[in-house]
Amino acid sequence: MLPTPENLFVSARAAQSDVIFCVPSFIEAWSRRPEYVEWLATRSGVLYGGGPLNKEAGDHLTSKGVSIFILYGSTEGGIMSPILPAQVGYDWEYFEFPKLVTPEMVASGNNAYELVMVANKFCRPSVINTKVDGNDAYATSDLFIPHPTKAGFWKIFGRTDDQIMHNTGEKTNPGPLENMLNQDPHVLASVFFGRGKFQAGVLIEPETRSAFDPNDENKLAEFRNKIWPTVERINNFAPQHSRLFKEMILVAKPGKPFTYTAKNTARRQAILDDYNEEITAIYKTVEESTQANIAPPLEWDDISTKEFMRTYSNMAATGDLQATWIRNTLLRALRDTAEFDTRQTTDNFVYSHPSISQLATFLHSVAQGTHTPSVGLGSRVENMHDMVSKYSNDFPVMSKKHYGSLILKNGKVVLLTGTTGALGCHILASLVSDQTVGHIYAVNRPGKMSVQERQQRALIDHGIDINMEKVTMLEVDLSSESQLFSDEVTSSVTHIIHNAWRVDFNLGLSSFESNIRGMRHLIELALTSKARLIYTSSIGVFQNAAEDYPLTETHIDPHIAQGTGYSESKWVSEELLRLVPGLRYLVVRVGQLAGGPRGTWNPKEWVPSMIQSSTVLGCLPDDEQLVSWLPVHMAAQMIVDSVDISSHIMHLVHPNPISWAIIARIISCELNVNLVSYTHWLEALENLAVHPTSLPAIRLLPYYRRSALALGWKNREAFGLPHLVTSSDKREELSPLDKDEVENWLKYWRGENMF
Repeated sequence: MLPTPENLFVSARAAQSDVIFCVPSFIEAWSRRPEYVEWLATRSGVLYGGGPLNKEAGDHLTSKGVSIFILYGSTEGGIMSPILPAQVGYDWEYFEFPKLVTPEMVASGNNAYELVMVANKFCRPSVINTKVDGNDAYATSDLFIPHPTKAGFWKIFGRTDDQIMHNTGEKTNPGPLENMLNQDPHVLASVFFGRGKFQAGVLIEPETRSAFDPNDENKLAEFRNKIWPTVERINNFAPQHSRLFKEMILVAKPGKPFTYTAKNTARRQAILDDYNEEITAIYKTVEESTQANIAPPLEWDDISTKEFMRTYSNMAATGDLQATWIRNTLLRALRDTAEFDTRQTTDNFVYSHPSISQLATFLHSVAQGTHTPSVGLGSRVENMHDMVSKYSNDFPVMSKKHYGSLILKNGKVVLLTGTTGALGCHILASLVSDQTVGHIYAVNRPGKMSVQERQQRALIDHGIDINMEKVTMLEVDLSSESQLFSDEVTSSVTHIIHNAWRVDFNLGLSSFESNIRGMRHLIELALTSKARLIYTSSIGVFQNAAEDYPLTETHIDPHIAQGTGYSESKWVSEELLRLVPGLRYLVVRVGQLAGGPRGTWNPKEWVPSMIQSSTVLGCLPDDEQLVSWLPVHMAAQMIVDSVDISSHIMHLVHPNPISWAIIARIISCELNVNLVSYTHWLEALENLAVHPTSLPAIRLLPYYRRSALALGWKNREAFGLPHLVTSSDKREELSPLDKDEVENWLKYWRGENMF
């Protein structure tokens, strides 16, 4: 009888086994059965070997009290890990070599090390293939990475012979990526490919019930869409050069199934050989999309570079074309003709130079050796002023419509943008329940799903149940130069709450120009309709403020906001509002928002990501300074309550801040992690970041590093956030954050499988 997860578990339980040893796929199957997990938690431990155990499955079992241990060894060297060490908790992936084993860890790049087992009087490998300091040794080809904080503890990472070397000199380690992909219920097995190519791809054998003929393009597209959420998680984990595009996903044919080893792992090289023709064909298609047949300039002078970029104009102008493809194409040209080390460029240089002319200037400077990696303060401020000048001319004449009488007749008619986000959902809910509001136009950008479906999903996620009778949903591209709104909207609207804005801290100011153009169009609407325009700006406009700079509810200089394209775009928009003659407006600088009544808080944001990291690093930052985080539903209500206040600027923060240490202690107890200084935590995160990881906090490292620069400043809160001065009169109405709210966040994140 062949072993299965079910019959092995039944046998173990019948025999009252205290220690169960099996392959990872069985443990992963058990992790999805609550009754199995409950019984396993009563045993001394579960050992696994022969392959990697899915991180999410292992952490889930650990959280339920199951003790998990790795058993590492080889035919040549025997067992090289402790068989039943002390409980390791969330560090179950790591182990310490026993004293009887002499490991030599040889650097292999990117914080990975190959294990070389050195012979000693207690343990001698059966195969000797190298020497270390004159001693016989066995190079295992197994790669390990060190624990970020525990010296001497190691995690198996992959194999040196599995590394995929791209033609850019960059490497993809397929093991962790395949392991993540194989957890998708529609995937039986996967094999990454891309040796000698610029981009990685993957070949997938679908789970039996999902099998289909990949020559059917409709079914192929449907399958790619089914697994895309898993691929997105992989892309968040992988370095940029290893990220997958839908076009690089191949599917195995039913008549050409994968072959497997005795450990039930895919035979990589045999499968790649079987599908060599299909892999060659997909790269040919991709090669055409990157226009590699177009020769780069012989000389990278100004004229030749711009002519080369004009050749690529169609590619760069395609909005949905992945920036990575553009990046790889341009780096290929530089590498082939300018002998340029492409590793010197930043991952986001395409984002930083989003137009043809800007990319041409960048390429020219790089090829000529005159490129400097950063934009100076003066240049950034000048760009901010230029953007203001571009969008502050020729405003229309304000309407003579009598605003007060219109409200008395119809109630407030509010046009609200960005209603599918967290704050937008709650603003919409507050407006619906407001008896002074007669109608609401909910405006969102066009998308693949209908705006009604997107809105419904967002409301459900946030636990909001409202009557949409007085809401009209509109799909509008605010940056479009065509007429955006009907005469009915223009003639009736009394208030505009502009809440929609792109959030990406890696982009330059020019990448936010479409948002700024949309702001200009809403200003025009406000003038022609005589509506009041309420704009949700950000605490980020103070990110460059010195320690002695007062963070008050006043207009600020541009150098205070410079630093990221996001904060600069917010300042530009604030300045546009200030400059419009006669405009009735309110700037709401929104501070850090926390989860709402259900605890809903986007796991990708910096606070959830920081907390999630603690379960991997084993530590969470501690700080006695205050946090004035405002639950998102309270923030929404405060905005709605303030639409007609006389001020032009309002700071939206909690009027009763509390010490972060209070929150940190609650989380520390719930997650069983240590409290350390912010700098200690950041160092641990950076140590982990030298190697690709699925931890979302890694993507936010630049933000965390910037935050560290202002720690302890007198005008800053915990984590270097600006401590905004507010004139709010809600101090008596709002209670400080408490344990119940923190536990709500954790409950929501657990439901999102964040831990």
